[in-house]
Amino acid sequence: MKFLIILLLLLFVTAIIAVRYRRQIQMGIYMWRMFRKMRQVGKSDEKQIETKEVSANAPLVKCSNCGTWVIQTTAFKLRSNTYYCSSVCMEKAVNLSKT
Repeated sequence: MKFLIILLLLLFVTAIIAVRYRRQIQMGIYMWRMFRKMRQVGKSDEKQIETKEVSANAPLVKCSNCGTWVIQTTAFKLRSNTYYCSSVCMEKAVNLSKT
């Protein structure tokens, strides 16, 4: 009987505290869910990163700006048959053609 009274008293005190601090409790739950979701999004981004496979017999193309030979799948294509080895070379070529 004594144990039951103590248990009911603890439940009553817990209910009063929960009602009094319900907004703070809600904010804590919201923040916990937000951090959990951020952690899950961070993990899924790591899994989505894929590397391009380079085959040994992939065709090579010549950079129109600097003349470097690069694999066609990794080259930047600006026009029909114009390839660039990097975005920097492509920007330089576009800037040179504007002036």
